Amino acid sequence: MITRENLIYSASAAARILGIIYGQSRIVVREWFSVIWVWVPGHRPRFMSKAVFKHHFVERRKAAARALRVTQHIMNPTAFTVRNEDKGSTYTVQTIPTGLVCECEDYCNQVQFLGQGCCKHNYAVLNHLGFKSLSSYLNATKASTPTSVLAA
Repeated sequence: MITRENLIYSASAAARILGIIYGQSRIVVREWFSVIWVWVPGHRPRFMSKAVFKHHFVERRKAAARALRVTQHIMNPTAFTVRNEDKGSTYTVQTIPTGLVCECEDYCNQVQFLGQGCCKHNYAVLNHLGFKSLSSYLNATKASTPTSVLAA
């Protein structure tokens, strides 16, 4: 079950970051103020930067986005269909001035626990539109939106 505590700072993320095969050891992860405490049985516990986990969280989704196929809707240019050919799944992503909205579980979990989200489907649309990050998209949309629209 996904919770606020394990969305970014999970044992599986720690295993990937440390290069350990997850499931062979019971990895313990605890959030402590500005760091993450990680203990792998048989090894000394260590503190890891939250920034490392956050970077891993984003890069993993960006990497997964590269395998997705994006199609822009003809009648609604702000809507995109994102298809995962391997899984046969399809999600709709909508671009809005304040970001991108997806119907997938990962996006919904991020919004619920973090207040905002950017899933692999959103990153696929950002790539399709020529943006490398959500912040670059937001900066571009802010620059192209008239201030009268932003004030409304």
